[in-house]
Amino acid sequence: MARSRLIRLLVTVVALGVILVAGDLAARSYATGRFAGELRSAYDLPADPTVTVAGGSFLWQAVRGRFDDVTVDVGQMPAGKVTLRDVRVRIPEVDVPLGVLVGGSGTVDLAAGTVRGQVSYADLAQQVSPGGLRVALARAGDAIRATTTVRVFTLGVELAVTVRPELDGASVTLDPVSAEVAGAEVPLSRAERLLEAAGFGGWSIALSDVPPHVDLDAFQVADSGVLVSGTLGASAVDVD
Repeated sequence: MARSRLIRLLVTVVALGVILVAGDLAARSYATGRFAGELRSAYDLPADPTVTVAGGSFLWQAVRGRFDDVTVDVGQMPAGKVTLRDVRVRIPEVDVPLGVLVGGSGTVDLAAGTVRGQVSYADLAQQVSPGGLRVALARAGDAIRATTTVRVFTLGVELAVTVRPELDGASVTLDPVSAEVAGAEVPLSRAERLLEAAGFGGWSIALSDVPPHVDLDAFQVADSGVLVSGTLGASAVDVD
């Protein structure tokens, strides 16, 4: 008899655990899906981002009205004439009124966090390829190698310029550091004259239309593009 009662107790405990886990998962899915939709609307994103909540039990965090370690993954984010790709935002704390979680309106407060993303070489090259001049960009160690073909008298000659990306306010500036013509090193001044004669418009690319509260402040050269990082200021999102 005692063994039978123990078995029934264990079955009951397991069943309650399954119910609690299922409830936690369902609440997590509903809340993160709703928050993703609000973020898409608030920041004019092309698609719903993926919202992940760490910090243990979702239901416990919901009851206390504070979620720890929230990650928002955005596939693409427009930034003027270029696109930030694989954007990830990490927010250490998000305060959400319980009424919002059950479908009501209210304000979700986001603590300051971090932002990272990537601008592809193809996007950058398109912005520095005016008219018929086609510029290709590729990684060269911790710098970028820009190559194109220019006319020297009647011949097409390869021109290569090594540049380093820098942030200049709300713009990306590719600062030239060395140049080659037909494989031979030449002064930058000569390369610049050849580029100007070909209609080159400069090495500055505006990063406009970045969402409010986002401050991009660092670059790192990678194989497939330039990694951009920065901070997300504390903000609030109104949920209707």
